[in-house]
Amino acid sequence: MTVGTGTSVQPTSRPDAAKRAALLAALDVVQGGAEERFERITRIAREAFGVSGSFLNLANEDHLVIKSQQSDEVFTGPIPLRDTFCGRTMTEPGAVLVPDALDDDRFRDMPMVTGDPNVRFYAGVPLRLGSDAVKVGTLCLIDQQPRTLGPDDVALLRELGTWAERELAAGADEDRLRSVLTGLEPDPVDVPGYRVDGMSVPHGVVSGDFHDWHRSGDALVVTVSDVMGKGMSAGLLGAGIRGAVLARGDEQPAVAVAALERQVAPDLGRAESFATFFHGRLDPATGHLDFVDAGHGLVLQLHADGTETIHRSLDLPLGLHPVGLPRNSGSLLLEPGDTLIVVSDGALELWDSTLASLSRLGGLYRKATDTASFLERVRARARTHDPGDDLTVVVIAREG
Repeated sequence: MTVGTGTSVQPTSRPDAAKRAALLAALDVVQGGAEERFERITRIAREAFGVSGSFLNLANEDHLVIKSQQSDEVFTGPIPLRDTFCGRTMTEPGAVLVPDALDDDRFRDMPMVTGDPNVRFYAGVPLRLGSDAVKVGTLCLIDQQPRTLGPDDVALLRELGTWAERELAAGADEDRLRSVLTGLEPDPVDVPGYRVDGMSVPHGVVSGDFHDWHRSGDALVVTVSDVMGKGMSAGLLGAGIRGAVLARGDEQPAVAVAALERQVAPDLGRAESFATFFHGRLDPATGHLDFVDAGHGLVLQLHADGTETIHRSLDLPLGLHPVGLPRNSGSLLLEPGDTLIVVSDGALELWDSTLASLSRLGGLYRKATDTASFLERVRARARTHDPGDDLTVVVIAREG
């Protein structure tokens, strides 16, 4: 992709470009392949807006690197900044909306507009990091058809950008450690006809990763959550969320999560944090599980016939979702012989950081003789392939 001359957008100053490059080097996220923590954001963005492509781009001094993309046409990099929408708008103060690039003097000459892939619509929000709020990239949308965004759409794109910023910032937080305190491990639970087990492998001493299960009458309530960040602050936030969940264990998931969100969102906001969150209620007699998935999306169902389903999330995490706005509720059926595996991000790091790692994990389960041997295989994998993160795995297996 190359562009001609004549654009009116001023290039980023060299000092700003140098700051950008230094910050990205500290984050250590430019190198390496796709990571699910970013893929999740761009996947939600593309599906929420119904566009042909969504991208999380990082800009160093002169080039743009596509860290995550959901697009029919795969773009490779690095790409000269001057050849991109994002590079030409890095000096803009906020969100940039381009309803029709052919009608915009800044972009009408770009080959990606005049030729393949014939981009007409663009919308992007800057990603800022550090005490100086240096712009290090963008979260953006493109489409081949002219279109516009309403105020609510722009607000959602900004919230997704905030999520991306916090995920990027978490990569620089190396001085804090993550883990789940052993005392927060749930007690064993007896559910006739099911095997329920799980584990946490801490990467440090305290973190916001946690899992819980308990009986509520005849039902089984299961929760897995991961608070963004590391160390004591994440651990305190995670403990607060866990306590709020346990206080609402008898409520239906949609009711429980709505009340939980009203309680914990202010704390997450003050801490500039968020939490991905899966909360489900299983009827053991029928195998029917109702759940709410707040930006977690790391749920693998292994079917008795050898197939599998990954249950993804289209909702924002706790702390980013507007309080009071209804969430999507989901449901699934655990047939006899089915197994549900819910994990935190650390499980993906055992392989390649993508959702394909869930299938690898499922393969590990199918080769195991029981849940205990499966969890031991996961621990062994973690010993030889350090995930660099807390690792949580919860298994609910319905006997055949």
